[in-house]
Amino acid sequence: MPTKEIMTPEQVADYLQLNSSTVYRYIREGKLFASKIGRQYRVPKESVELLLMVTAMPQGLRLRRYGREQVQEFLREDELDQETRAKAEKLITALGRKE
Repeated sequence: MPTKEIMTPEQVADYLQLNSSTVYRYIREGKLFASKIGRQYRVPKESVELLLMVTAMPQGLRLRRYGREQVQEFLREDELDQETRAKAEKLITALGRKE
């Protein structure tokens, strides 16, 4: 079974060349998915890569826009489990704050 690469917030900060307080803020805002184990956060590297992909869009690029209802319908159609759906909703909310 392949293991997922897990990072501490400090490792994420080093990797992204950010202040660790920025990484913790991104976790609170839902821009980075993280699990809290005891008192410590662990961030899947996939979450870091997703953040990089989302923020790497060229400024002039026109993407299709979907309303919240359309996105919720996509989630229903894809029959995502409750946990995955909650993560998707959290990401949608966090990304909506950027606009």
